[in-house]
Amino acid sequence: MPPSRHGPNRLIDYLATHDTVMGKFVGNGFVCQDSLELQFMPMAIRMRGEISCLGDVVIAVNKTLKVVEPSDYDPVVQTLVYSYNASVRGFCNFLRHDNVHSHPGHPDAHHRHEYDWRTNQELCPPIWCGEEKWPTLGRFIEMAQGWYWEHHAELPEPDRCALIGVRGASPTA
Repeated sequence: MPPSRHGPNRLIDYLATHDTVMGKFVGNGFVCQDSLELQFMPMAIRMRGEISCLGDVVIAVNKTLKVVEPSDYDPVVQTLVYSYNASVRGFCNFLRHDNVHSHPGHPDAHHRHEYDWRTNQELCPPIWCGEEKWPTLGRFIEMAQGWYWEHHAELPEPDRCALIGVRGASPTA
C-alpha cells in the first residue's frame, strides 16, 4: 500500500513540497500571492494566512502540524488540525474543508461544506470525507480553481486577484 499523503514527513521535505505546489498554481496564473506564515511552538508548527487567487477568490488557511519526532535541524511533522476556507472577496464562502469539529453521524471530523457564494447559504449538509480522503492544501486549491472556472462568467471581477496583506499589516494597492 502506498504511504499516506498525510503521513509524517520531514519538515524540509514538507516545505519543499509546499513550495513546489504553490509554484505550480502561481505558474498557471490562478494563485497571485499568499501571506502564509509559520509559527513555531513547542511540539507544533502552525501555518496561517491567506492565498489570493483570480476572481477575487481568497483561501484562508489555518493548520497545525504536530512535531512527531523533534530535531533541532529537521523535525518530523504531521498535520493534526486543518481548516481551508475559500470565499469570494466582498461576498461569501463557497467551500470549506476542515477537521476542527465533528458532525453527528460522521465517523471522524474530516468533512466539507459547500455554500452559495452570494448568500452564504449552505447548499447541503456537511459532507464526510474521512481520514483517507481529506484534501491536501494543494488539492483544495485545485478544487477552488475548478470552482472558479465553473463560475467565471458569474463573478463580478473574474480576472482580478483579491487584495491581501501580510499578517498584521494593511494591504496596499
